[in-house]
Amino acid sequence: MFVCFSMAGSQPPMSSNPVFPLVPAAIPATCRESGSLLTTEFSNTNLFVSYDDSRRIQRIKKMFDEAQLSVSAYDTAWMAMVPTPTSSMEDSPFFPQCARWILDNQLSDGSWGLPLPRRDPSLIKDALSSTLACILALQRWGLGEQQVTKGIRFLDFNSASLKDQKQHVPIGFDIIFPGMIDYAKDLGLNLPFKSTDVDAMLAKRNVELTSSGFGRNAEGRRAYLAYVSEGIQHSQDWDMVMKYQRQNGSLFNSPSTTAVAFSHIQDPDCLRYLYAVLDKFENAAPAIYPLDIRSRLSVIDTLDSLGVARHFTNEIKMLLDKTYQCWLQGDEDIFLDTTTCAMAFRLLRVYGYDVSSGNAAQIHENDRLSPFSEDCFFNSLEGYLKDKTAVLELHKASQIIYREEPILEEISSWTMKFLKQEFCNGSIYVDQPGESISTKLS
Repeated sequence: MFVCFSMAGSQPPMSSNPVFPLVPAAIPATCRESGSLLTTEFSNTNLFVSYDDSRRIQRIKKMFDEAQLSVSAYDTAWMAMVPTPTSSMEDSPFFPQCARWILDNQLSDGSWGLPLPRRDPSLIKDALSSTLACILALQRWGLGEQQVTKGIRFLDFNSASLKDQKQHVPIGFDIIFPGMIDYAKDLGLNLPFKSTDVDAMLAKRNVELTSSGFGRNAEGRRAYLAYVSEGIQHSQDWDMVMKYQRQNGSLFNSPSTTAVAFSHIQDPDCLRYLYAVLDKFENAAPAIYPLDIRSRLSVIDTLDSLGVARHFTNEIKMLLDKTYQCWLQGDEDIFLDTTTCAMAFRLLRVYGYDVSSGNAAQIHENDRLSPFSEDCFFNSLEGYLKDKTAVLELHKASQIIYREEPILEEISSWTMKFLKQEFCNGSIYVDQPGESISTKLS
């Protein structure tokens, strides 16, 4: 995943007016919870009467203090599967608190994952992945026989969803889920899936793993295969995977990917990251950590969209001051995530900070890549996955332009083309209530 905008530059002060008007903000997919909470607090029906509601405003102000991340049963399960890396204790979990969390947090229908009242019917494959991962973790350590049995019943009852084309498909599902089925066989588990379905999934997995000829997407594909390491395991090229390790010790800020890597190569920096996750969340893990900058910027974005940002002037300034310092320092939590980088660029410019759209080589001297050019983006993990949220954020960032900025003009052109094509294909939607993608692209 590559950087976008540079830290240095000589753009005119922010008092100058942008050539293009600000595009309405959208809530990033990974920050929907914060956005939905804010939308609830300031819904269309009570927007004006709630302006002077000090208690409501105080609740929202707390969102600036700390990012609120939900724990992930899936990622917690992979941390629970990490064995103690000593010959004398190889049959015991390194993180027993994660195994206990799994035992204590099975849902009434036998699944693990999103609570039932909040689970969208189109997310059954996500529930199947989380549930199978938790079953594997318990079976790995000989724990929770009743929970395992109940979880298998859930898999059986919902097995038809595996072939349902209308179901949302989690990232890497076609590699990871068959990989977990293989692991279940190694553990002696008899899963309730038809042999023909399993064979079809394994064949599809093999095709995806052995495909070649990706051209400009070659680097993005390598990043993708590293990201879904839990579905590859013993066949994985761990030297390749570790090229994506971040300064905090993680792989892609993903507890599950990092846990699998540590299980195989016992990298001390991976362990440092996993300890940091549990220091923060005690006995479970979120799907992404850290996500502080992105989720807090999302709060500002949502407040701007709702027209109530003026009630939080001090909080917004403090947060953007910190974000600007991170920008100047080249913080990888900004520059290794396209969505965060684009959102930070846009909001910092809108609020008067001097940020440049200059040469990305100033940040990644070894890569010498043009910032967010079409080729650069589609040769990244997000580009390989056709991350529409990232492209939409890039498009909005490209509209905050001063005089002639060819870089932003180029980004605006290719992102517009991509988003319109995806919209026409029916594969894109906008999370923001009451907004359409056609409004954003008009």
